Amino acid sequence: MTNPQENPRPRALSGMRPTGKLHLGNYVGALQSWVRLQDSYDCFFFVADWHALTTDYDNTARLADNSLEVVLDFLAAGLDPEKCAIFVQSHVKQHAELHLLFSMITPLGWLERVPTYKEQQQEMPNKDLHMYGFLGYPLLQAADILIYRPGFVPVGADQDVHVELTREVARRFNQFYKLEGKPILPEPQTLLTPTPKLLGTDKRKMSKSYGNSILLGDEAAVVEQKIKGSVTDRPKLTDRGNPSQCPVGNLHQIFSDHERLAYITQGCTQASITCVECKALAVESVNAHLAPIRERRRELAQNPARLRETILHGAQKATVAAEETMAAVREAVGLLRLGAVEELTEKEESTATLRVPEAVKAARTEEEKWDIRVAAWWEQVNKVHPLRKDRRGIFITRKGRKVGVHAAEEKRDGWNFEFENRPVNVIVLLAEDKDGYLHPYVLPPKFLQEHWKFGGVGDRWVRKINGVAILAVGTENVSIQEYEGNYSPLQ
Repeated sequence: MTNPQENPRPRALSGMRPTGKLHLGNYVGALQSWVRLQDSYDCFFFVADWHALTTDYDNTARLADNSLEVVLDFLAAGLDPEKCAIFVQSHVKQHAELHLLFSMITPLGWLERVPTYKEQQQEMPNKDLHMYGFLGYPLLQAADILIYRPGFVPVGADQDVHVELTREVARRFNQFYKLEGKPILPEPQTLLTPTPKLLGTDKRKMSKSYGNSILLGDEAAVVEQKIKGSVTDRPKLTDRGNPSQCPVGNLHQIFSDHERLAYITQGCTQASITCVECKALAVESVNAHLAPIRERRRELAQNPARLRETILHGAQKATVAAEETMAAVREAVGLLRLGAVEELTEKEESTATLRVPEAVKAARTEEEKWDIRVAAWWEQVNKVHPLRKDRRGIFITRKGRKVGVHAAEEKRDGWNFEFENRPVNVIVLLAEDKDGYLHPYVLPPKFLQEHWKFGGVGDRWVRKINGVAILAVGTENVSIQEYEGNYSPLQ
């Protein structure tokens, strides 16, 4: 099993809830630091869509759209999917599995003492938050972190208390469960990142719920309108102000160069410039910084294929890392491994695996190799489950079910199956391993109805992780291990 800490780059992880498009507060508070970290850390950054349900469980109409908006902002701000994993939390089911196991060992009092538990209830008195999801969100957050076994979690100094609960959960888990006498979940450390203070246009904390935010994707004219409408620290032009207590001065401190900042600081504190001039200069500074972000966002929004590819690639990378952890966790907890149960009948065992004929080595084209694999499989399985060949790659069962058969040879990262748009009732994936054996994964109608959401066209990726076959279908990553050699759908 790979130890993530053996990576030459230390691993870091963080995420954001999808409450809509990101604003400048999100950018300077976290996202800007993430962009810098990706060059020196093995980074995992995710959209925490399950966390959005903890307070907005009754209003999910825009949850999926908001998740896409956040991914767009991640990319527009400079996160590079070639340097880091960008994924959606709910696409990696192992988060929920580890959260469930943590819920078995975590004392209730640990969750009730989290400061934000009572604070948010007081801030949202009209919202019923007496739900386990709200109480247990810090535990889900601990699972989000620990499942990737990162060395560091980038946070501001005021958020270390949240990571401390994660460390406590890791210690408690390691106290109960060990593998070969060793703890499984390392305690992550906080990676303190600079989080400049950024006020909203009304002098309160910048927040979309307050209606005082400037969005990363706002057009230049909208940015200008919002800044010109900002509250300032000088009720009268003759009053001397304090840029640190003024939303406009605050923008200068973050986005203006040293020369401009010195100019407005002196002008504001000495009342030698007007707020109108100060705001106009802030508009220039902010728009100059946002212009390339805005342009990248516009281009990405017009390329949904690239966006989908980024999300899928990120989910695949995250699933591999998460499954490595969960394999160790399940073994340490003592759960029964699916592959350890041999329930095949003698007949089924005879069709479970098949040695590919030597003729495949002499085949000149991939099409010929494909035909040899499928023909050998058909000859064997037909003895127990008669199939009538309809056309290339399509067979018919005695009950009239259409069976689509696909074969692929194992490459470095698994198997890549190619599909055409042909409706079938059952799909058989013949995965040839490096030793020349075919492993048949027989996906029944119910599986296809639940998981085959993106039609039959394109590629499907399969990888073995600790003996478990994982299939990528669209943005989902699901185990298909239980379907290996299970021919019941062909009866």
